[in-house]
Amino acid sequence: MDFILKCLPQELVNLIIKHNSKRIEEIRIRCGRQVILNMGNIEVVLKHTINQNEIIKILQNMCSNSIYAYQNQIINGFITLPGGNRVGISGNVVCNEGKVSNISHIYSLNIRIAHEIDGASKDILGYILDTKNNSILNTLIVSPPGCGKTTIIRDIAKNISNGIPEINFRGIDVCIIDERNEIASLCNGMTYNDVGIRTDIIDNISKNIGIRMAVRSMAPKVIISDEIGNTNDADAVNYAVCSGVKCLFTAHGSCMDNLMKNKELNRIISLKLFERIIFLDQNVKGKVKQIINI
Repeated sequence: MDFILKCLPQELVNLIIKHNSKRIEEIRIRCGRQVILNMGNIEVVLKHTINQNEIIKILQNMCSNSIYAYQNQIINGFITLPGGNRVGISGNVVCNEGKVSNISHIYSLNIRIAHEIDGASKDILGYILDTKNNSILNTLIVSPPGCGKTTIIRDIAKNISNGIPEINFRGIDVCIIDERNEIASLCNGMTYNDVGIRTDIIDNISKNIGIRMAVRSMAPKVIISDEIGNTNDADAVNYAVCSGVKCLFTAHGSCMDNLMKNKELNRIISLKLFERIIFLDQNVKGKVKQIINI
């Protein structure tokens, strides 16, 4: 949060620090509109507007005055900041030969604050652990955006990596494929977030490539990654499962119908690569709404 505040205009910072920063989940900045703080079920509309020049300056600050260095992230609609915080970007999309090459005339920034919450996976761990074999079930955790999936899998990684003495669960080797650098927040070989003592991280790479690298080079017992459903994800998950590695992933959705409409997820589910699908409650973070055994 300190890094984010350093990137914002001081007048806006003064308004933000009047609120409990530990509760802020999103800072939504839109050109010519009032800045809005999302604090869970509470929304705070600040008496402060931002113009486009200020938005560009904020983005430059976040990119350490080198927006070009973040271009590969920007064309995907986001950048990742230290600590695993992610900034969504919207504006005029520039395409070249059917592919996004830039986002210009940026209209808004959605600054999503990452929170490392110890015990965030407490209510869900019992549904994914395979204590008999000291492992986990191949599991897909599903919810709409903003329901705490990343926070939960970060805490799961820490628990199964460190071990859970109270239930005699021994720590196992975990590899996180951190495509957007949000789970472990790896920087210069060090992690900002605690993901456990037996956890390896491969970041800034597609899940399709990262999963294969992990299986071949790190010999993990469990692979964890966020938001599957893109092209070739089914092949990567199938490769891991058929290699004897357990998998824990998340996906966007609110029901099975949503999942089945996604070509890649439909294929994964049809192949019965997951043993369990867990839907989270949209209104209470971390609470399990429905469990489907495959």
